[in-house]
Amino acid sequence: MSSPAPRPSVLRRRSLLFGGIAGLAVAAAAGETGWSLWGSSLNGAHPLPEHPRTGPVHMQIVAHPDDCLYFINPRIARVLAAGAGICTVVLTAGEADGRNTRDIARAPDYAGYAAARNTGLRRAYAHLATGDSESEWDREAADLDSGQQVEICVLRDRPEVHLIFCSLWTNLGRLTGDFTRLLSLWEGGLGDSLVLPPEGSPLTGESTVDRETIQATLLELLEHYRPAVVNTLDPDPDPVVGEKLGAEQTGYSDHIDHTAAALFAWEAVREWGQAAVVESWRGYYNRRWPGNLGSADRDTKGRALNVYAWADGFDCGDPAGCGDRLVIGPNVGDTYGIATHPRYSVAVAATTAESALRPLTVQGSRLRVKRGQSWDDAGGPELLPSIGVAGSRVFAVSPEYTPAREDHTRDVHCLDLDSGEWTNLGNPAGSGDLARHIGPPTAADDGAATVVAVRSPDRGVHVRTKPDGGEWGDWTHLDGRMVHDSPAAIATADGIAILAATPEGLAIWERHGDDWTTRDLDLPHVGGEAGYVPAGAVAAAAAPDGRIVIASRSAGSADVVLHYGLGAEWTPTLLRLDGGILPPAVAVSAGGTVAVAADDATGAPAVVTLALGELEHGLAEPLDVHWSHGDVVLTRRPAIAFDGEGGLRLWATAVDGEVYTASSAPGVPPGTTWAPALRQGD
Repeated sequence: MSSPAPRPSVLRRRSLLFGGIAGLAVAAAAGETGWSLWGSSLNGAHPLPEHPRTGPVHMQIVAHPDDCLYFINPRIARVLAAGAGICTVVLTAGEADGRNTRDIARAPDYAGYAAARNTGLRRAYAHLATGDSESEWDREAADLDSGQQVEICVLRDRPEVHLIFCSLWTNLGRLTGDFTRLLSLWEGGLGDSLVLPPEGSPLTGESTVDRETIQATLLELLEHYRPAVVNTLDPDPDPVVGEKLGAEQTGYSDHIDHTAAALFAWEAVREWGQAAVVESWRGYYNRRWPGNLGSADRDTKGRALNVYAWADGFDCGDPAGCGDRLVIGPNVGDTYGIATHPRYSVAVAATTAESALRPLTVQGSRLRVKRGQSWDDAGGPELLPSIGVAGSRVFAVSPEYTPAREDHTRDVHCLDLDSGEWTNLGNPAGSGDLARHIGPPTAADDGAATVVAVRSPDRGVHVRTKPDGGEWGDWTHLDGRMVHDSPAAIATADGIAILAATPEGLAIWERHGDDWTTRDLDLPHVGGEAGYVPAGAVAAAAAPDGRIVIASRSAGSADVVLHYGLGAEWTPTLLRLDGGILPPAVAVSAGGTVAVAADDATGAPAVVTLALGELEHGLAEPLDVHWSHGDVVLTRRPAIAFDGEGGLRLWATAVDGEVYTASSAPGVPPGTTWAPALRQGD
């Protein structure tokens, strides 16, 4: 038996998530075993169990048993440590070729391999939640009102941890010769899917499930668990560039079941409409992107994957096996374990519109602006959870997920906060599959024009421009490098600059008048090493002296690197930070103070301030700085800004789905205490 995993006290943990007499009552109820939770309120021979509300519930909707471990963790470990409840829904049986071995001479056992993977997931979650991978689970079949029967697993020592197996048989085509993937069920090419009860499962027998049943099941589970946060896989995976790797689907750098599970999940979540936070996580594309995990996060993720992979050889007594032997590699696996990338992280921002510094956020799929003691719905369409801000204008993408590929839309919309008017700016690709490639928008306003930029359908950069007092121009393609993720636009002393991570490093596009130029930024790493490569999306801010500060995570670690300069002259500064999966945010005050915000290995906000002069040191060693670690656990990257007096203001969404804030006076180090934003006046 392994020793209990440490559970850091980052969040005012449970006092934040639940408190007082009600909290004590919930905590007492959580001591019951999973069996006693069944049948407490719902009708039917096999009802869903009640979920003890020890805190907000985070629901994961994934395709296969290892998806949450590879692509969402270490986020799951963090929210478990924060006292959140967990419900992970696995749509398929994940039966593959039925062999829990790489020996192709072995006879396939589809139900056995599905069972081994499910056992591995239970053991991994038990390890994450209790430190003991052999903690007992209670398992039962539940008959849903949707007509589907699912397997519910409840962890006895932490009964707020639930796993739900839907067990759709997506590789039946290996036997029948038909195409039976989950994506075909979504698009309508497949009428229904057979359920494969894993060996030893409480599921009572084979049945079939159609598209409408899956949607009804997900809606029923959402309504029953009422999650504050829903995590999905990526509905819009990046296109394949170069050679197709492994099990990537044709044209897209992810597994075909991952995309389908994400599309089903987003449709259900949007119809339910009550989740505060919805996030997608990149899948197989992680191997095409530099690793972004520090040693602490790699260890957390790797230990859970090793348990899932049955690396300990523990005899759990299950003849089907105690884990997935096909997951191999040192510690975090040999493919995707070194990186965990959220698809959308900039769901909170700040604007100086309406004569005040105001936070705004996408909550669920609605844009909300804080005015006084309320978050006002800004109207407009349903949006993806990522926004760009330029002056009084806000930019976001409104999606339409459809079974017909040619009908997909991902249109950029603009809200003018001063007038309240929304404008649909469309998509440089129009509609269809290519429209899904653009990613989140970014924008800047230099007083002469407003520019909004997105990644192009061909993975370059497209912009639309609105001259001051004029109308929006057409989408314009800018020549230059392929970019990895959403670019970052800023207003500079000379106009507008757009920066983006590329597979080789960084590139910049600069607007002077109506003309654009582009070039590679051959940024140095600390110590003079050439060819710096960021681990993900970059952030940038203009300094008072006309130079630019670029913030990014360093490839292969969680450390933050600041590059300060202009033209061909740049100085790198390394800020050690052990852990974190969100790209950093950066702001520079009129007085020359630089502020950087990210998350740390526990999920808490990590904030540091320093003077611009400290970035000109030219040292070969990391800069010795003191990070201020906040007392909440984040689900979104912090928004960061300086007010008119030079005070630092921060906002971020925590694990309960609410926006929290912290502030400090000019010259005072960032504080560690975060409070709900609604308790703070403007």
